[in-house]
Amino acid sequence: MLEMNPEIPKDPEKIDRIMASATKIFANNGYLQAKTADIAKDADVSKGIVFRYFGDKGHLYLATVTYVIDLLTKRADFTVWTDAKDLGDMIERAVRYKIELQLQYPDEFKLSVQSFGEMNVLPEDIRPQISELWQKQTTTSIAMLEEPVLDRMKLRPGVDKTILKKLLGSIGNSVFVEAEAFMKKHPDAKIEDFEPIINEIQAEYEILEHGFATK
Repeated sequence: MLEMNPEIPKDPEKIDRIMASATKIFANNGYLQAKTADIAKDADVSKGIVFRYFGDKGHLYLATVTYVIDLLTKRADFTVWTDAKDLGDMIERAVRYKIELQLQYPDEFKLSVQSFGEMNVLPEDIRPQISELWQKQTTTSIAMLEEPVLDRMKLRPGVDKTILKKLLGSIGNSVFVEAEAFMKKHPDAKIEDFEPIINEIQAEYEILEHGFATK
């Protein structure tokens, strides 16, 4: 986890509480509306401790986003993706599993996505680092998750794998936006409630993989 003033001794329990509180408050209020005083109060530490550990609100946000991405990466079981036999199987597994994780870690998922969308309101000195976090995460995800499946598949001659990845990414992004909107309307939803979304994404990947026109 990224911290300002690394030379200053820090209480690990206080850091854990600050990260948990910052995740919740940044996720539910956004960067601009979140108050450092509220984070400190919720974490049961002084506001001075927060600034002493992290420097300022911007770097606290950066540390929190870094913490959230690390946590989700460590908790994820990547074999859900890499063991898939084809694209349809991969996306079904991915959507089901990602929804399960999102239900389990709602604030963490919300903040991880929100951090990219809020880029233009963040302090200029942390924007490049947030952007780098996302770029690294995206590159790593593609290499770890999609590549093993695509490498096992026989692609039609002439298919540009880079363009194919863009298409996969576009479909994936649209379904996760749809799933997020569904969760806002149905906060108590269970994984089985997402079957219509899962069926739709399966159909989209089926068309992508096998085409839509007859010869």
